[in-house]
Amino acid sequence: MLSARRKLRDVYAALDAAESYQDWLAAATAHDEVTGAEAWRCEDESTCYDAPALRQAILRMVKLREDDEGMRLIAALNEDLQRNLDDLCDPSLYDGALAGSKLLVERYLDEVGVALSWLVDADLPGVDDHMRLARFEAAWRVYGRSALLLSGGATLGFHHLGVVKALMKQGLLPDILSGASTGAMIASGVCTRNDAELADMFADTDQIRLDGLAPVGVLNALRTGSWLDPDQLYAVLQNNIGDRSFAEAHAHSGRALNISVSPTRTRQKPRLLTHLTAPDVQVASAALASSALPGLFPPVELAAKGPDGEVVRYIPGERWVDGSLRGDLPKQRLARLHNVNHFIVSQTNPHVLPFVRHHGRRGIRPAVAGLVGATVRTQVAYGTELARRATQTAGPVGILAEQAHALVSQDYRGDIDIHPQFHWALYRKVVSNPTREDLTSFIREGERSVWPRVAMIRDQTRVDRVFRDCVARVKARISQGLKP
Repeated sequence: MLSARRKLRDVYAALDAAESYQDWLAAATAHDEVTGAEAWRCEDESTCYDAPALRQAILRMVKLREDDEGMRLIAALNEDLQRNLDDLCDPSLYDGALAGSKLLVERYLDEVGVALSWLVDADLPGVDDHMRLARFEAAWRVYGRSALLLSGGATLGFHHLGVVKALMKQGLLPDILSGASTGAMIASGVCTRNDAELADMFADTDQIRLDGLAPVGVLNALRTGSWLDPDQLYAVLQNNIGDRSFAEAHAHSGRALNISVSPTRTRQKPRLLTHLTAPDVQVASAALASSALPGLFPPVELAAKGPDGEVVRYIPGERWVDGSLRGDLPKQRLARLHNVNHFIVSQTNPHVLPFVRHHGRRGIRPAVAGLVGATVRTQVAYGTELARRATQTAGPVGILAEQAHALVSQDYRGDIDIHPQFHWALYRKVVSNPTREDLTSFIREGERSVWPRVAMIRDQTRVDRVFRDCVARVKARISQGLKP
């Protein structure tokens, strides 16, 4: 008994001391061996899915490939994916072990990936590459896509950099990103860089300017109602992001950037700026608007690139503020614009972290804490709803009540939630420029918050990533005039 306890203590120490995902995974594997969780992974049976059906599906896919039955394999994949994938996304499949889910689940997803990739080059009678591409794209639309959503969080949002870095190193970074407030700054920096430039940024973080928050002085603050200098933040954003438009950023990086901005008028609705909805808007301008928290920064009028490349006003007269106020996680709009149905959320909002830190944990204390947190949020949402009804006016009070209600009543969770280790000392840095040491700490903590979720992210985004690769391969072959 003492030996087992000592081993477990050493394993937890190794998990805490891990400096890379490889170190963490080695410790997680040791944990599963000590606790017996590895045996759980090896057992096919589960209440979450039909194990015999999965085994039969694997054998059928292998047999159809071996017999060169491409058309029948397409039909089998269509049936199997619709039948099994929802079951395999059950979060409880990742509660039993640290290193991953059931091995049967991994074998099934592996074979699906092999089968789809095989169909890229398979001989399909009567199907040329244009028809093959249409079939893959149609199937991808039916299956849906994954997106990474970066919340607001003021200075705490620099944790998102570590999340992006960890996902990129594992080849799991989605090509659809959404950001609000600080999340918009980070998403913009990611989506205006190609893979090589992004790797270079993480290798040399000194190129990131961190001095965006500059007080304007008491007299100016009293006169303008804003305590921080927007010109200083914009200069920093231009350094970190550049002057590309949404369309130019998408063409350069291949990633779809989405930035939430909130209106200053009650008759306007929140906007999701992307290369589809606002192709000419400058990304740095949108990131500034999405970060303009009332009281800290003044509202922002968006800038766009004109036909000759000159900077022009976008929707003159309309001004926008912090995207987190009305659209921290714009899931419905992402679903409509990009066919996203799977959301990975990196959450750093100071008003949300205390309520999500117990999510996913087992035991009495996390359950009680979660119940108390949910009760508090419900009561606050109800209170702001009463205030909103009582102040239905276009004046400042009505706008404030509307924003407060929108802020507390949003859904801040996704299919997979990532958040840094919570401690109250973080709140001392919420509205301050991070030091270089702070940035290093934020990135490392962001990485560490991803490592326990890597297996779930890898499994739940695998089919999406395979579809993306298959479509790219067929498109490349068509463009080069090649044949399968």
